[in-house]
Amino acid sequence: MSVLILIESSNVRIIQFGIDNFAPPKSVGSTVRVAVGLDYGSSLINAGGDLPDVRVFNEAGNFIGMVADPGTVENGGFADITVPMTATAPSRPRDWGRQCGGSWYYSNYFISGTDWKPACMWIDANNDTPQTGFQVHWPEFSKEVAGYPEDASEQADMIDHLCNAGPPFKMHNYPDTDPTSITAWVLDSLHSDDATATSYAPSKHPVSARFQGNRRHPRSNETYHSGPSFRNFVIDDNVEHTGRELCESPTSLGPDYMNIAEGTFCRMSDKTLWPLVIGGVAARDLPYENVIDWTSVSRA
Repeated sequence: MSVLILIESSNVRIIQFGIDNFAPPKSVGSTVRVAVGLDYGSSLINAGGDLPDVRVFNEAGNFIGMVADPGTVENGGFADITVPMTATAPSRPRDWGRQCGGSWYYSNYFISGTDWKPACMWIDANNDTPQTGFQVHWPEFSKEVAGYPEDASEQADMIDHLCNAGPPFKMHNYPDTDPTSITAWVLDSLHSDDATATSYAPSKHPVSARFQGNRRHPRSNETYHSGPSFRNFVIDDNVEHTGRELCESPTSLGPDYMNIAEGTFCRMSDKTLWPLVIGGVAARDLPYENVIDWTSVSRA
């Protein structure tokens, strides 16, 4: 089963897909949980807004159903979007938005039963960030088949397949603000095992309205450059999160970041990495509006 998720809002938000330590959803059907913000608190300003549309396809690429305009979600909150149908096996992607070149940032969300905090992926519809939606072929990320190999060459092959084959994971980019298609595997015996085809779902807008211009997102069709500005500051002590990784990644996006365990500070506006000097004083053109504390002491 494949799921196409898109965002249609002028607000930027982070999408985290996976199973987190919120209570499990009670609805029967195919459910996508959207968690907005970097952690459980309202740590970002204007990150909430309209929830994304969700379209569901079966294994053969046939459209099953959709939920359009499912409501809104607040900063730091989450919402479940359920398309009524037979449920599929639970899945635990491994930061695939980040692995496949999507805009990403660390999070302070835990996956249930683990100490793993997955990276989150930004999606947006008005070109503040390039991704407007993505498709996921859940069976290829199920816990039974998505084991991460230890061998480096096998890891590279797995990443290449899941990111570039098409059906497993595919991102839609601006100016495609209303993606309605997926790339699906061709199941009949007349084609090779890696043959793909494009499948389409209905648009939520009347056909005539789609050619009147996108009035909800009045931005020019320019190439994405620098994204939104942030006035928050994240302090962390997670040894698996590093300022160096954030600064060296061309697709990371988010607030300035300090990791006291690593002893680094990443100024995200220009991806400059600084050593952390305890007791030092630094000047900044604009003051931070919010300090986001992810240190282990704050969770005690």
